Order: sequence, then structure tokens, then C-alpha cells
Amino acid sequence: MRSAALLFLLGTILSLSLNSCGPSPSPTATPVAHILTPTLEPPTLTPVVPTATITSIAKGETIVITSVADSGSGTLRQALLDAQSGDIITFDPTVFPPEAPVTIQLKNEDEDSALPNVIQGGLTIDASNAGVILDGRLISGDWVIGLEIDSSGNIIRGLQFINFTGPGIALCGGSNNTIGGDRRIGKGPIGQGNLTSRNGIGIELCSSGSHNTIAGNIVGTDHTETKDWGNRSNGIMIEHEMIDNMIGPGNVIAHNGSMGILIWSDNAFGNTITQNSIYNNSFGIRLAGGNTMLSPPQIFGFDIAMGSVTGTACANCTVEIFSDSGNEGKVFEGQTKADSSGAFTYEHGVSFTGPYLTATATDADGTTSEFSFVLTHAMHLQEGNTNAIIKLQHKPSNELEDNHLGGLWSGFWQLELGDFQDMIDREIVPTGLKHVKMSINEAEYFSNMEVSVSLDWSKPELSIPPEFDNYVTDLVSHDIIITYVLIFWDKANHPEGWEVQSRFKTEEEISRYLEYVRFIVSQFKGRVRYYELWNEPNTKFPLQYIEPADYINLAKRTIPVIKQIDPQAKIVVGSTPTFAEAREYLFKILNSDLMPMADVVSWHPLFGDVPDSEQSPGYYETYPSLLAEIMSTAKRNGFQGEFNVGEISYIGPGCGGCGIDDPSFSDI
Repeated sequence: MRSAALLFLLGTILSLSLNSCGPSPSPTATPVAHILTPTLEPPTLTPVVPTATITSIAKGETIVITSVADSGSGTLRQALLDAQSGDIITFDPTVFPPEAPVTIQLKNEDEDSALPNVIQGGLTIDASNAGVILDGRLISGDWVIGLEIDSSGNIIRGLQFINFTGPGIALCGGSNNTIGGDRRIGKGPIGQGNLTSRNGIGIELCSSGSHNTIAGNIVGTDHTETKDWGNRSNGIMIEHEMIDNMIGPGNVIAHNGSMGILIWSDNAFGNTITQNSIYNNSFGIRLAGGNTMLSPPQIFGFDIAMGSVTGTACANCTVEIFSDSGNEGKVFEGQTKADSSGAFTYEHGVSFTGPYLTATATDADGTTSEFSFVLTHAMHLQEGNTNAIIKLQHKPSNELEDNHLGGLWSGFWQLELGDFQDMIDREIVPTGLKHVKMSINEAEYFSNMEVSVSLDWSKPELSIPPEFDNYVTDLVSHDIIITYVLIFWDKANHPEGWEVQSRFKTEEEISRYLEYVRFIVSQFKGRVRYYELWNEPNTKFPLQYIEPADYINLAKRTIPVIKQIDPQAKIVVGSTPTFAEAREYLFKILNSDLMPMADVVSWHPLFGDVPDSEQSPGYYETYPSLLAEIMSTAKRNGFQGEFNVGEISYIGPGCGGCGIDDPSFSDI
């Protein structure tokens, strides 16, 4: 068990993919040319998005900035204090020459924002014909915002924000604001666009608001787009109740330490991401509950030289095609529209830039997905079948017989509990999973590793939040089979954590585990079908390892306790990986007198490895004989139950250490 949410296969099941071959009409799109420079002109095919409400602003005065000082007469700070709605703030190009930008070194240490917040509404700050850099490096504070906008109808153009601990620009509570514009307009180095680099976040849309436009900005690089000036966290972040905003066209979002664009809220939806250049971030576009978690497209076939691509997306959605060297979208190639079945075809007319293609989908509400998974070469699922590949139409879990497909979720104390209900409604039930393996506790404990999973020692183990109990009931109502993993960290006796190399050697420790088991089984009696006694007990990390003899003894003590409370429950033992270091452990269990008491013997034969990789050469060739030996040994020692082969899994997009040239799946 190696992640909080892990797809796995139970039983000997081979899943090629959730795709199916079959005839389907595919629309052909008129090619859309590369957008080499950012523009606010509408593309050939434009996603349907809500129309912004334009508020009439009375024309005011023009205030010209003539000083590079931080405060005083003629400064930007003073202008922001004096400006009224409808005013325009510009910069004297003789003081701020466009060909040699001048830095305003901000020094205010008394405010959370480097400059006065824009609260007037209807204010324009236009440096598109000048060279203006706002530098926040001398301002103390853990979260200093370059410019915070708390009103509506404002326009911010041509400014460069660098070295702020918070966002370069933050929209907090306003609507109908425009951040950026056309970089071809204006004499300054970035035209109407803004530059937000080397900050905590590039641009943040927080609080509530709608119909804001973020276009033509440079986020994470310099104005020449050649240097790594990445923001420490996200390039653009949208959260809380920010809805119906437009991110694009023409933003360059690169080199940021976390996400290029992150939409971080279930209440942030309808946000359109269109015709940007997004590359070399830790992750391109991430929907963390936002934008209704719209599924990305799937690319099935492409020809870089011929400029053609086919795939599937949400029905009638606009699909944007990008070239990239990884799994983001550096070069916008064009767009097309999926048909009513979701199938799409795009013919570019000339070669794609390549070397790989990705795509996003935008639905009729203006909601945009993440980037599609990168396909390194066209899919050929069936030789000789030239029909279009279409997406499999899933049946929900309650309409399916047991398909041995499931997922693992644990560590609910560290999750936002409401997020899992969304996962049940959007991912588990609609995609037809029939098994859920879960534990409110963290499933594993790693330490002294590059990737560590820590335990929350403050959370009690003899307590079940009502939300978690409701999840179990909801899953059962959809005919989903639950396995509960009886992981126990003994937190009550070790509130500040502890380290031990081997568990359950004393009667006192065993008694505390049995108390935990009674609590859990009593809570879920009649709803949980399987109880798994530990997970990979052979794993030699602190708190996890149980010596074989101690594991056998613990299981023999625990099984009668479970059966007394819930006679219909089935008990799973083993749950070990079967690589060389774990085989001996598993066979000590199989050769013990525990076998007549157990209902299920489980092991994990595969996790994320290409068949016959360097890690496991010849593994598949010898696996049938290993399987036969496991089954015969168990039966010879009195076992009469079922064999459960779990965590048969290939890691998907976004896995740590997986790259384009090192895929986690084979050509077949």
C-alpha cells in the first residue's frame, strides 16, 4: 500500500484501458494557426462562457508617475492613495524608459501589501508604454502581496512584479477586472501584459468574484521568456468562490515550483483556461476540487508530421491541442470541437511542433480541464481495425457484477472529509469500481526516506467521525464491497510518536490492538465484508514491521474477536508483496496453523513496474509456478477460503519518478 488513493486489481484481471474500438463519426476542424504573440482577438472556435457584465465608469483624471521613489509626490504609492474611480495612472517614459526599465524598490514594512490596495474600482494602471519594475525584496513579512485588488472594473497593464513573498498580483473580491492584455500593444518590454516572477505565487484569484480576465502575462520567466524566474509555488492560483474567469489567451506560465495553474476549491468553477503557453512547471494544470473536476481529453492517435490528432473528450466540448516536450502545453496548436459522443479529430494543415501532444477540454459552461495524459506514440489496440477509438461508456457500480476493480483510500484524519464524498459521487461509483479498501488511519508509516508519510498523533484511534461512517453506508448502498484495513498505531500510549522495529511482542500491546479491533468491527458490523489484518506486515519501517511468528500469533488472537462480533465477516491475512524479500514471510504464514482460521489469503504481486523490468527480471515467466505454489501450500495446511491478489497496479500520470522516457507501462 503506497499511496492514499491507489487503483488496484483484485484477481487475475487484465485491463487494456478504459477505451473501446468501434465506429464513430469524427468531426474535422478548420485549422487554427499558431498564436505566436498573445492577443485578445477571439479564436476561430471560442468556448461558450458567461458574458461579463460591463459597468460604466465615468472618465476621470490621468495621473502621471514621475518619481522612482517608494513614497511621496509623483510616486505610484501616492497615486494609489489619491486616485478615484475612473482615473488612469500612467508612467512618464522619460523617467521609466521602455527600452531600459527602472525599478521602484518598495520598502513599506507596515502593511501586508507592498502598495495600497486598489479599492476604488474602475481604476486603470497602465505602464504599457514605459518600463516599470516593482521589487519587493526589501519588504519584511511572510506573505507580502505586490498589488492587491479588492474592487471591480480595474485594468492593470505593463507592470513587472518581482521578489514578493506572496503573490505578485492578488484579485481578492473583485469582478470584471482585466490583468494584462495584448503584448503587441505598447512600447514597453511586455506591452499590455504584466510580469509576475520570483514571487511566492504569480497571480492569485482569491475570495469571491467573477468575470475577471488574466491575459498576455508572463508568469515565472523574464520578458524574453528565456530565463527560469519561477515563482516558488503556483503560477496562477484560483480559490474560494472565484467563478467564470478567463485565463488567457497569451499567458506564458513557466518554471513555477508547484502548479502552473491551480484551481483549489469546490466552489471555483466555470473558469476558462485558453490558448496559453504552459511549460516546465511541476504540474501544468491541476484541479484540486475546482472546475467541477472536469475530466481531461484522451488522445488516441496522432501524426506529428502530418499534423493530425484524434481522441475523445466530454461531449460537445471545445478541445485545445498543444505541443510540449512533457505533459504540459508550451505551444498552442489549434482547437476543434468534440461531437455528441465526445469523439474529436483535428487536422492542423502543417506539422505540429511536437515532440508530444496534449489537450484540454472546455465545456459549454466555460469550465476547463487539466491537460490530457501524454501519449508517446499512437495507440493501436487492435490490428487491422481502422475505426475511431471512442471512450468506454461506464456503468455505475450498482449496475455491475463484481469486476474485481477497486481502489485504496486511507489517512482520512489528514484529508478534507468532504473531498471523499465528491470522489464517491464523481469517480468511484460512475466508473464502476466494485471494491473499496479503506482505513481511517494512515495506512503506512515511512521514515528516513526521501518521501515520508507521517502520522497525526493527535487524532484518536477509537473515534470515527460521522462523515466517515456515512461514507461506508453510501458505498454499501451502491453495492460496493468494502475491505477495512485494521492498521493500529497505538496513539493513545504514544501521543508524541514513537519508534520500534517490531510490533506485538507483549501481551499489553496485543490487548490494546484487540480493543481497537472490537471498536472498529462493532462500528461497521454488517457493512464491511472484509477485515484485513495489517498491510504488508513484512515492511521494515518503524512502527510497521511484525515478525512472522508474532503476526501469526496476533492473527490467531484477533480472528475469534472479529467472528464473535460479526460472524459473517471475512478475515484477510498475508497482504505481503511477493518479491524476493517478502516470499519467505508469506510462506511462513501459509505453512502455519493459522490457515484453517483465515477466510482469505492475500498478496501484492505487482506495483508500477514494467513487466520483466530490471527490478524484476523474469518475474512474469516464473509467476505461474509461484501462484501454484502459494495455493497448494495454503490448501495443504488446511486453508479452504479464497485467494485475493491485490495492488496489481501500474502508476498513472503524475507519478513520482515516472517520465516520458521511462514509462510505467509496456507497449503491450
